Amino acid sequence: MTHRLAVLLLLSLTAVSHAAAQDQIVHATLAYAAPGDGRPTPNFSPKGTQVSLRPVAAGVQLPPGALRPAKRGVIKVGPGPRSWIAVLVTACAEHPRDLCQLFLDRNRNGRFADDGPALTATPSQNPKTRAWWTSMSKVELSVSYPAAKRTEPYLVNFWLVREDSAAAPDILRYSTGSWRAGKVTVNGVVALVAAMDDNDAVFDKADMWSIIPASDSNAEKAVLNLAEARPTNRLMFLPGTPKEQVLEFRSFSPDGRDLLFAVIDRPVTKLADRAPDDLLRDERPRPRATTPFEWGHGRQGYEAALAKAKASGLNVFIDFEATWCGPCHTMDQWIWTDAEVAARLNAGFIGVKVDADLEKALVKQFKIGGYPTMVILDANGAEIQRVVDYQSSKQMLVFLAPR
Repeated sequence: MTHRLAVLLLLSLTAVSHAAAQDQIVHATLAYAAPGDGRPTPNFSPKGTQVSLRPVAAGVQLPPGALRPAKRGVIKVGPGPRSWIAVLVTACAEHPRDLCQLFLDRNRNGRFADDGPALTATPSQNPKTRAWWTSMSKVELSVSYPAAKRTEPYLVNFWLVREDSAAAPDILRYSTGSWRAGKVTVNGVVALVAAMDDNDAVFDKADMWSIIPASDSNAEKAVLNLAEARPTNRLMFLPGTPKEQVLEFRSFSPDGRDLLFAVIDRPVTKLADRAPDDLLRDERPRPRATTPFEWGHGRQGYEAALAKAKASGLNVFIDFEATWCGPCHTMDQWIWTDAEVAARLNAGFIGVKVDADLEKALVKQFKIGGYPTMVILDANGAEIQRVVDYQSSKQMLVFLAPR
C-alpha cells in the first residue's frame, strides 16, 4: 500500500464517526475516461459553470489573429490557484462581433502566445431564440494536483451565448465531459465503478458515484447512466449471499484516482432505497383528464389572460418553463393531464405558459430564478403565491386550493 493511499484510508476511517469497526473497507483505483471510439458516455452532465470575463485593456497586445472584442477570465479547476487556467476569448476577422477564438494559458505563465493555436468555432444562431452560440467541445486540459505531485487530464466543453444584436457576452460557460472509471472485486463480485465530477476537477463528496455488477446487461453503459449514478450520500448495492451487499461511500482522492467505500451491515435493499427516486410512482395510476386545461402562450397569452381574469373574476395561473427543463416536460406529461389537477385548474384559473428563452422580459418582470416556476395572480393581476421546482399532483392540488 502506498503512503498516499495509507493516509487516505486513515483519514477516511477516522472522519466517519459512525463507521463500525467491522465494516469492510474497499479500495477502487479509477482512471481517466473520456468520449471516443464509440464507447459509452454518461447520459448526464453537471450544470454549466460560469466564468466571468473582463475586457482586455486597449494597450495590451493580443496573440496573432486575435481581434477585439477580447476578454479574459480564469477557469477554477483543480485544488487551488496553482492549478487554475487563465483564458482569453477574442473575435476574429470572419466573426468580428463574436468571441469565436479561445486561448488557454496551458503552461500557466500568464501569457497566451506560447500555448499553441487558439481553439476556434463558427457561431450559429438559434432559430427559436435568435441568440448566437459559439461552442468549443472536447477540450482536454491538464490539471495539476501539487499535493500528489502529478497532473491529470480533464475534458471540458465550452460555450458562449450572445443575444442577437447585443454586445459580446461577459460569461464563458463550461461543463466537464470526462469521468473516472475502474473495476473492483467485492467479496467475489466483479463490479464496474464510475465517478462523475461537478466541473471543479476536485473529486469529493459533492460528486456522483456509481457501482454495478460487471455481469449486468450492458454494464459499461449502465454504470454511466443517471438511472444508476447517485450523489455520494446515497448507497450502492451489489449481489451477495444471503443478502445484497450494501456499499457506503467513504472518500475520493482529489485527483479521482482513488475511491474508498465500505461494505456495511444495513437492513435495506436496492429496490427499497431507490423507490423514492421514482417521481412518477404515484402518478401512473391516477386518472387522466378528459377535459384538458387550455393554455395561452407568451406575452400575448399573458395580456389576454389578465383581461379575461378582470372580466371573469378568475385567477391567472402562469407556468414559467423552458424547453431544456426536464421537470417541465414531466409536468406537461403527468401533472397538467391529471384529472383532478386539470379539473381544479378549469374551475378557477386562466392559464398561461411562458417560455423562458422567448419571453425574457416577463422572466425579468417576475424575477424568475428557476424552472419550472408556477405563479398565481388574482383577478387584478397581483401575485398571490408561487412555487418553484417539480410538483407532484398532490402537491399541486394543495398549491391550487382556495386561500
